[in-house]
Amino acid sequence: MGSEDGGGGFTSASVEALLSPFARSLAPPTSLSPLPFDLNAGVPDRESLPAAALAEAARAALLEDPGGALTYGGAQGFEPLRAWIAERHATETGQPVTSAEVTITTGSAHAIDNIAATFVGPGDVVIVGAPSYPGAIRTFRARGARLVDVPQDDDGLRVDALKATLAALRTAGTPAKLLYVVSNYDNPSGSTLPEARRRALVDVARRHRVLVIEDDAYTGIDLDGPPLPSLSEIGGGEGVLRVGSFSKIVATGLRVGWIVGERPLIDRLVFMRFDNGSSPFVQRTLLHYLRSGAHEPHLVRLQSIYRERRDVSAAGLRECCEPYVTFRPPAGGFFHWLRLRPGLDAAAVTAAAARQGVAVTPGTGYFANGGGEDRVRLVYSALPPPALREAIARFGRALEEVAGVR
Repeated sequence: MGSEDGGGGFTSASVEALLSPFARSLAPPTSLSPLPFDLNAGVPDRESLPAAALAEAARAALLEDPGGALTYGGAQGFEPLRAWIAERHATETGQPVTSAEVTITTGSAHAIDNIAATFVGPGDVVIVGAPSYPGAIRTFRARGARLVDVPQDDDGLRVDALKATLAALRTAGTPAKLLYVVSNYDNPSGSTLPEARRRALVDVARRHRVLVIEDDAYTGIDLDGPPLPSLSEIGGGEGVLRVGSFSKIVATGLRVGWIVGERPLIDRLVFMRFDNGSSPFVQRTLLHYLRSGAHEPHLVRLQSIYRERRDVSAAGLRECCEPYVTFRPPAGGFFHWLRLRPGLDAAAVTAAAARQGVAVTPGTGYFANGGGEDRVRLVYSALPPPALREAIARFGRALEEVAGVR
């Protein structure tokens, strides 16, 4: 199909010439690895997927209303599912939320893009952490945003640095429009914002009239007790768009996420949907599952599985890798964020790990404007404990290789 010598088809070069300037600037996404031990992609454990319960829920959804399940469902999403999310949000936060303040998206990644498409124009300033989730970096950059990063430490985004950055941007005549933050179990750092920082962040954002995007994709994978109050709760439901997902707590293949926010914001997000809405069949299936009584025991099981994997991987890192890395085990989520000892380079470590059959991710992919050469992200969610132990032992040998240990 096509050729490099001027045939009628598209060549790689001619396709490249058609790309938007933003598409040419994007880094490749993180993906599943073909290596035997994948500590790279943040995906759930396959054996824990509630397939039987979802199959029964799908059958019930079709029997209840086949026409409704199999036709367009509207851009905002299935109202009873939105009501379930609103009720859960209200229970968690004490806020009187209704289904009108919820919109259903095709996963949290689509939620972030829906927000970016609605509120970001070329050159608009979006604040992200350093490091930050690369999917969000790609999304905002693809919409033309100018990304300004604020440093993170072991407790997440530094609010003192955020305050200084927002003030400097305003003085320069380029005030920030959005702030993207993962307050619980950050990807990649695993950090959880302390409550005092959360309150300070909401206050600073409000004073600078910056809309906060709170990505809560990992809430529910709570390994050390319940999460802290959300930014949405602290803000009284104002100035924050809270993004959630069923991907990590039910199944990624469902592709169901949501946004909770003030009605005027939600209305504009729905207006910017050009896809006729997410799948009504999947949304109805999910609601039957959530109402079946199967979800809460499933969530407890997931927390037990990932708590064991976090602890097994942390023990392996201390045993096999501690001369070469330091880290703080996360309170939830899927990730260890490793700091390499001086003299070790993330790219070299990643390459050496691949030679050992282990996929990890260099930290450089998590910084919008450079950095991360001394960092590696390691995912513990997908492999069972025996495979995790073997993978981390091999990763330790890779570190020894790069360090020149004989």
